[in-house]
Amino acid sequence: MLPPVTEAWPVPRGHKWRPGRWREDEAAFRAFFTAVVATHGPDALAQIWHDSPRAPGAGHTRWFAPQLPMHVTGEREGPWHAYLVPAAAALLALDRGLIICRAARRV
Repeated sequence: MLPPVTEAWPVPRGHKWRPGRWREDEAAFRAFFTAVVATHGPDALAQIWHDSPRAPGAGHTRWFAPQLPMHVTGEREGPWHAYLVPAAAALLALDRGLIICRAARRV
């Protein structure tokens, strides 16, 4: 269930088999993506931060979870890149076990 806007995104290379990872617990994941859908509607895109692409020639679209793409916005802070993820699809992916939530480790 991807919103129509994702049809214009380049298809990510390869295929992702492993679940996507989220650095917070499941409650935080659900709260974040549910708020995006509640505020902006079922086709809303949520902005997240990810440490890719690592190379200048890396693609603009990567896999967030199996069958769930994310698209780089061009915004960057240090090694982190801003991506857009279909919010409702992220919630469905979590319900289907395609996202693993883990609270960040404290050092």
